[in-house]
Amino acid sequence: MNIGERKAVLSVERGLHMLAYRWRADLASRSGPAPVAEIRVASGEIVLIAAPGMEEGLLPGPGTGLVLRAETAGTIEVTLRSAFEGGSLVADLELKNIETPRPVAGAVPGAPRTELPRGACDFSVTAHVSLRGDLTAARGDWICGPGAPGRIEGLEIKALSGDLPVEVQVASGGRLSGWTPWLAAGTYAGSRGKASPLIGLRLRLTAEAPAHLALKADATFLGAPTLTRVGREIELSGASLLDPLVGLRLDIVEAGAADLPAPAVPVLVTAPPSRLRVFRRAPESAVAA
Repeated sequence: MNIGERKAVLSVERGLHMLAYRWRADLASRSGPAPVAEIRVASGEIVLIAAPGMEEGLLPGPGTGLVLRAETAGTIEVTLRSAFEGGSLVADLELKNIETPRPVAGAVPGAPRTELPRGACDFSVTAHVSLRGDLTAARGDWICGPGAPGRIEGLEIKALSGDLPVEVQVASGGRLSGWTPWLAAGTYAGSRGKASPLIGLRLRLTAEAPAHLALKADATFLGAPTLTRVGREIELSGASLLDPLVGLRLDIVEAGAADLPAPAVPVLVTAPPSRLRVFRRAPESAVAA
């Protein structure tokens, strides 16, 4: 590799994506002009769509981006080139799926969706999954789960209309261990891109929720059968208290109307396709993996 250049390969799943060059004020203030990012398709049927007036496959600096339309899964190669000899090679690039909601691998084909109880608010769940980015599922659908497990690092429960009387707590592994405070629906809980998966999840309906409603959650933790919990306040965690959450399905039901399913087989995670979400802060002499 030539001096003043860094390369990385990002995996791209089938779908529509946005590759954004993020602002990093802390780096701009002490590292000089940001490097230029050049993008080319390395494999798969992927089309790069540039903004009007922009050169295809080129992100000249922070605040720019392009759309990727992937007919098949594949990879792109990102090359960072410094703005001048000896210039910075540190950048913050994020690849994010922009289909909302999107079909989530792991949902059970043809599974019936429960009718929304009277007085309940419909919602969706968005989770940040390690090496996959943000995935969104409708109420009652899986994110990851038994069919396609993945380490969930954080989540947001968002009302589709009206107010959603739900609060959430999460516990993360690694340096972010411990339970968060109770967070209202619409607030992101957890982390992104820090290799700190969730190891525990608590959910509760607030006092404003009608008395006949309950939450129903199915969760899979690494190496354990699927857990199902129903109630106005529920807690989900693995057997060892360190097992990562690798699948989640959340619904709102009539209290006492939900039957618990038969125990499921343990979930074993296989390594998902490699994806580099950002170029992390590092010495300028470092080479991207």
